[in-house]
Formats: sequence, C-alpha cells, structure tokens
Amino acid sequence: MQKIAVLLMGACMAVSTPAWSQQKFKLSAFAGTGLSKFSGSGATDHSVYYRNGLTFPNDIDTMRNPYGRKAYGNFVAGLQADLALSPKWVLIVAVQYEHTGAKLTGDSVLSPSGNSKVSGSYTRKYDHISLNPQIGRVVFQKAVKVILHGGIDYTSKLSVGDDFDYTDPGGQRYIIGKSGGEPEVNDFRITMGATVSGKKWGIGFNYKHGLTNYMKYGSDKVFSRLLHLRIIYTFLNK
Repeated sequence: MQKIAVLLMGACMAVSTPAWSQQKFKLSAFAGTGLSKFSGSGATDHSVYYRNGLTFPNDIDTMRNPYGRKAYGNFVAGLQADLALSPKWVLIVAVQYEHTGAKLTGDSVLSPSGNSKVSGSYTRKYDHISLNPQIGRVVFQKAVKVILHGGIDYTSKLSVGDDFDYTDPGGQRYIIGKSGGEPEVNDFRITMGATVSGKKWGIGFNYKHGLTNYMKYGSDKVFSRLLHLRIIYTFLNK
C-alpha cells in the first residue's frame, strides 16, 4: 500500500504542476465488470483437491494447482484523472479497486480415505488496488470523443480467497472455501484499450496483460489476463 500511496502522490503532484494546470483537466468516477483468467505453462483447466481430514483450524484443504485457465467475472470501481497535453494527446491516471480471479474444474478429491472422482468448480479470487497511468491518442472528436490508450498497471495486493463447489459420487454437495489470505505477488501489467465519451458519460475498455509470475515454486509460469469494461461519469471538467 505504501508503494501505491507514493505513486498516487507523484501523479497528483504532476497534474497540479503550474505548467500543466493550464491544460484541460477532467476527473471521473467509474465502475464496471469484466473477465479474468490465468495463462502460461503453469495454468490449467482441471486439478485435484486435497483434504487432510482434520477439523478446523487444522483443516488445511487446498487445490494442487489453483491457477485456472477458465474465465471468472470481475468487478472494478475507481477514480480517473484526464489531463490534455495537446489537442491530440492526453495523460490518463486511474486508481481502482479490483475483484478478479480465475476458475478451473475440480475432477477428484484426495483424502486419507482415498481418491474420489467428483464434479466440481474451483474459483480463486483476488482483491487488489491498482494504479494505471496511460497515454492516450484522440482519434475522433465531434459529438463524442474516441481515445486509444496504453500504459502500465501496478497492483497492491489486498487479499486472496477460494471456494470449491463439488458433488461426490453419492450425490452429496459440498462447498469448501477460505478468505483473507495474502496474495502471492503484486502484479505488474501492460495495458491497452479505448474510451468513447460524451460530455458526462463514457464507456471504456481495457485489456491488461500481466508480466509477474504468480507461481513462486517450480519452473512453470503463471500470468494474469484481464478484460475490463467500465461505465465512466465525469463530475469535474475544467
């Protein structure tokens, strides 16, 4: 969080510099949804769930490989500042909360009593705060403005959780989960997208391509992949 605070302070100081303050400035709030998943040699479509058979707080149940290739629905919300550097170029800085994750199929449960084939869905979920500075190029401007943009994205980890919803061979349903853990990494991503906006309202699209390996052990690599669609409302325009 300290790194995010320093970066945010730097961004605020930059946009308040007198040489820039004469340029057009916009402040907006946004919320949206999207999809995320994992990619790389360490990501998988299915895995085995381990149960040690003990009771709380010693029941350390876990998915052998928790990094799913299947898409999970996201939620994002935050604030965005736009500073016009020229009629065609704009600096965009967004700070946002992200709820992201990924899914996979759990096809068996391994416990002290044996291995059972099951039908289940495993979800790994993350909460982040991210800082996303981008440079945008205005490609169309009449009644609406179209901006293509690209930049970087740094996340400060908040928490990680998971849940496994499965049915055993006897038809009994189980839901096992945990929350409040510490995510493996602070992610670093390359971002690109587009925004279409009018005077007050806009729609923004962002693709985020993670460069930080989530898998701490072994030679395999796992990276985040995200798509975000946001509704944007401008409440300050000067």
